[in-house]
Amino acid sequence: MGPSKGSPLDEVSWTSPPLGSAEYSRSFLEARFGEPQGSNLDSNGLGLFDAWLMRFDCGLEVALWIFHQRPDWTPVTDPAQPAVVELHANQTERGHILYHLLSHLGLSREDWSWWEPDPGRDGPPDWQVRRLDDNGNEYEVRRVSSRCEAESVAAELEARGHKQTYWVAGPT
Repeated sequence: MGPSKGSPLDEVSWTSPPLGSAEYSRSFLEARFGEPQGSNLDSNGLGLFDAWLMRFDCGLEVALWIFHQRPDWTPVTDPAQPAVVELHANQTERGHILYHLLSHLGLSREDWSWWEPDPGRDGPPDWQVRRLDDNGNEYEVRRVSSRCEAESVAAELEARGHKQTYWVAGPT
C-alpha cells in the first residue's frame, strides 16, 4: 500500500485557526495541486485568499490558504511572486501534519513557522516500526507519532527486499 497523496475536497465541515504559515508562490502550489478548490474567499480581515483542500486516507484534512498579498502585505501582481500561505487542519498534532506536508505534498519543514501560543501539539511517538531478524530477535526500528507514518515507513522498508519482516505496533 503506497502513501496517500491526498484527495482534493470540495469543502470542509470544520474550522481551524491557522496552525502555521509559509511563503510560496501561487505557481508553485498550482504545479503541485492544480487549481485551488476555492478562489477569492474572504478571510474576514486579512484580505482575499484562494484555498486548496485535501483529505488523506487516515482522515487528516488540510487547507492551504494563499493570500493575494506578498509577505510585506503588498498585492501579488505575478503568480511567481511569494505570497503568504496559512495552514489549517482538522487535527492539531504537528508531527502527523508535517509527515503529510513533507512526504506527500513535497513541502519543506524549513518553510513553515508555527503559530503561538498553541502551534499544534506534538504527539508522543507512540507508534513503532518493528522488525524480526534472521535469528528471531525483535527490534524497534523507528518510533513516530502517527499510524499512517509508521505504515509508510514499514512499507518502504519491506520494499527494499531485506530478509527481515517489518510491522507496525500501536501505542501500549
